[in-house]
Amino acid sequence: MAKGKIILIVIVLLMFLMGLWSLVDCAPFSKCMWQKCNGKNCSVDADSAKKVTLKMVGSWDTQEDWKEIIDAFKAYEVQNRGLNVTIEYEKLDKYNYEEILLDRMLNKKSPDIFMIYNTWVPKYQQRIEPMPEGMVTLSQFKEAFPQVATDDLIVDDKIYSLPMYIDTLALFYNKDMFANAGIIKAPETWNEFVADVEKLTVFNESGGIDRLGATMGGAEDVDRSQDIAMLIVMQNNKKATLHNSQTLVSFDTAEARGAIKFYTDFANPASKFYTWDYNDKTYSIDLFTGLRSAMSINYSYEIENIQSKTGGSLNYAVAPVPQQYPNDKVNYVNYWSPVVSNNPSCIRQAGVTASCTDIAWDFIYFAAQSKNARSYIESTGRPAANLTLAEEQAGMDGSPLAPFATQILTAKSWANIDNEENDDILLEMIDSIITTDKKVKKTVSQAMTIAKNQIKELN
Repeated sequence: MAKGKIILIVIVLLMFLMGLWSLVDCAPFSKCMWQKCNGKNCSVDADSAKKVTLKMVGSWDTQEDWKEIIDAFKAYEVQNRGLNVTIEYEKLDKYNYEEILLDRMLNKKSPDIFMIYNTWVPKYQQRIEPMPEGMVTLSQFKEAFPQVATDDLIVDDKIYSLPMYIDTLALFYNKDMFANAGIIKAPETWNEFVADVEKLTVFNESGGIDRLGATMGGAEDVDRSQDIAMLIVMQNNKKATLHNSQTLVSFDTAEARGAIKFYTDFANPASKFYTWDYNDKTYSIDLFTGLRSAMSINYSYEIENIQSKTGGSLNYAVAPVPQQYPNDKVNYVNYWSPVVSNNPSCIRQAGVTASCTDIAWDFIYFAAQSKNARSYIESTGRPAANLTLAEEQAGMDGSPLAPFATQILTAKSWANIDNEENDDILLEMIDSIITTDKKVKKTVSQAMTIAKNQIKELN
């Protein structure tokens, strides 16, 4: 038989055998010889991959916010490590989040991944695992995220989280009210803000306030009033005469005392820019959406609140928050970021050698990549932490997220580790200054001294 015919017969037989093997799942081989391999693992489906289940908790995000990333990570792990990774996300009660979290940790039921407030790394440092070396360098981190993320999430040159978003306080204003008052653009400085408040505040014949120029000056009834007050303190302390490691949040400066007086004067009937009635207990968000206030300072979640309360009928816009020194900006930051527990509770099928913490960090790293982080910020409607995505958001003309995106570069935080307790202290400070009850009323200096003694970080 000719040599060429022999070769042809051999080829035909090989093709026949390969086809036969594929029909019986490539028997007798455990994997098809011609199957595409990726790294050390040949492609497998989720059903045949070894199973790993991780638990993740947060207080603000929903399961839907993470679904696309979780599904993409599952597919990625199947193909790259032959692992079928299920991440079960649970949204805990935001009012008892830390209590529930700590209870689970004490009972050895710690989630593998959990969200922490941006100032909590020092508080939880003994309970969380830093990023494995070689995954992201410090220089890569600083190129990908704004300075405030470095300040908050890196301790002793160890990275403890990769943020998905970073929020800041911005100015919401009613475009119709501005137009009727002849105000062409949003105020960029606090002097301009005060001038606009005077134009926009409407008093009735009895001296009461029919329309607020801004929801400013109150305590509990102004959403995040403690943050607004601290923003003004930090901006004024930028050029304070007393310098120390905590200059921006120091209460021991004339500039800081002037800042708190400035904020509370919006609730002082003797002030020329009086606009907040202490006895009117209507919540600030309802005042703005109910057309009773022309301006409001808040975080990006206010966008969703406005949509929910008005059905999209409110004619408003968002602008950067006013600054004390426009050429030396300070913006107040607020965000939650994922961390990895060093006492994980994940469930691994027999034979899985990868550790729970390594898989958890793989997920955070995967989620923080631009293409995956994009799905998160689109689902949540939040300003991106990733500088590439933030630049895109900043360039979106007319988008209410654009001002938030531009502000992350000048965002600042302070060592507000016990944030809930400190919130109460700051609210009490504001209330004791603006109260109409003379028995408990304090001067600005008295109230600030009490707060400073209770919050050591204020010095």
